[in-house]
Amino acid sequence: MYTLLIADDEPLIRNGVKKIIDWESLGFSQIFLAEDGQEALDIIKSKHVDLVLTDIVMPFMDGLELSEILSREFPDIHVVILTGHEDFEYAQKSVSLGVKNYILKPIGAESLYKKMVQICEKLHIENKQRQYVFSMKSQLRQSMPVLREQTLNKIVCSENRDINLYLERAKNMNINLERGTYEVGVLDFDLDNISLADYDLYLFAAKNIARECLGEAHYVFEDGRDRMVILFQCDSVGEEMHEVFYDTLCVIQKAIFNTIQIKTTCAVGNPASSAKELNSAYRSAEKALECKYSLGSDAVYDIADLNYLEKSFYYPYEEMHHLIKGIKIGNREQIRDAINSAFHRGGSLSGKNVKMIYIEVVTSLLRELSALKEVSEKIWKWGFELYQDFEWFSSVKDLEEELYRFACEICEQMNSVQTNSGMQVIDRVKEFVMNNYRDSELSLSSAAEYASVSTGYLSGLFKKESGTNFVKYLTDVRMEKCMQLLRTTDMKTYEIAYETGFSNPHYFSISFKKYTGMSPSEFRAKE
Repeated sequence: MYTLLIADDEPLIRNGVKKIIDWESLGFSQIFLAEDGQEALDIIKSKHVDLVLTDIVMPFMDGLELSEILSREFPDIHVVILTGHEDFEYAQKSVSLGVKNYILKPIGAESLYKKMVQICEKLHIENKQRQYVFSMKSQLRQSMPVLREQTLNKIVCSENRDINLYLERAKNMNINLERGTYEVGVLDFDLDNISLADYDLYLFAAKNIARECLGEAHYVFEDGRDRMVILFQCDSVGEEMHEVFYDTLCVIQKAIFNTIQIKTTCAVGNPASSAKELNSAYRSAEKALECKYSLGSDAVYDIADLNYLEKSFYYPYEEMHHLIKGIKIGNREQIRDAINSAFHRGGSLSGKNVKMIYIEVVTSLLRELSALKEVSEKIWKWGFELYQDFEWFSSVKDLEEELYRFACEICEQMNSVQTNSGMQVIDRVKEFVMNNYRDSELSLSSAAEYASVSTGYLSGLFKKESGTNFVKYLTDVRMEKCMQLLRTTDMKTYEIAYETGFSNPHYFSISFKKYTGMSPSEFRAKE
């Protein structure tokens, strides 16, 4: 609903305009009356008014002067001039003063109503636009902290060619990066033991603690990797300011741990003499953060600390050999020792060296996995994700543990595949024996040749999977067939011997008595 103010020094016109139109049907809930421009202005200053209908010629303050003041001080009020034909030129001039429309007097009720319908449509459109703009401004204010962080992230953490564009955006958000020097720090939080439900809460808390320690003169935002970046503005540059920032990070690190019991690894990069050097400063802070892989987490590192790390690359040839061997023989202790040695036998390794070893271990494990058949998609996905996960580990200990788990899973996969494969070999050999037990030349060697494995491998595998050796199994099969023939047929003993793979009937009789405790004839008589 809207409010209307009618300003005219003639009471008859003033009251007539109020009464001849059903203003409520047009959406007006309240109507104010004024007999001159000054009274109208006083009402407007004390009441909310949406639409003003004003005559031009009035005492104390005329309609044009009122329109000029309203256009300057109350630009949202819709002003319509009520004027006679003799004042038409004045009405035309009023358009330049912000007047939306004008109506010529005298005018009938019907004509006035139609004119006001048109004006109210414009008023309604303007009001909707005004509400929309207000809503957008409100949303913008609410989103401003997020937009500020996104802009800072683009300036500091992204290598972009449109740095001037983002600096201009930052300026519009009251982020002044046009002068002074800067220090950039990166904070990496140990959130491994935090549940997913509380993860964002702890990040938010850590950011607030950092802001409380820094004050309003500096900026805190995320870099997109669940790490926090601190942009420290300085009035001067030099070793002293660098040390001040280092000490500030130490204070923030302790405050976060004392408040929410979260360990934090911090890193300080090279100073930046201008906003255009901020990305380079951030990259150097990232490099300094790599010290955590060699010197441990829960510390504050300076880019200068990289000078104390091993310069030459170390490749763990021996450890890789022991790792693969441990997987193949299923020795988990050997797997753990090999992974641990790979990252610690080379001294104080640089972050790049640690990453190289990590990638090499993952690659070697996947290479072993590729030799297997029917490997689950889940373990393949795990392996490929490991390539991308390096930056997320807070310490060498964490990445060692993940590699150990992955290596043990591959060990299980290998053992499962080998077991299944071994059983397939045994099943083929047993089927071969059942089909060829009549052959007196049947042997471990011929069975191994049939199964396409070595004699030694088949001998060990048969014992492992069947609980007996091949010769004993073959003898059991032949003797079972002999006993079946003795029970169900009238075949001679020597005929049964030849039928079941014995080339010497006498040897058959000796073997049968040794196996059953009876001679073939005694066995037949008893049955």
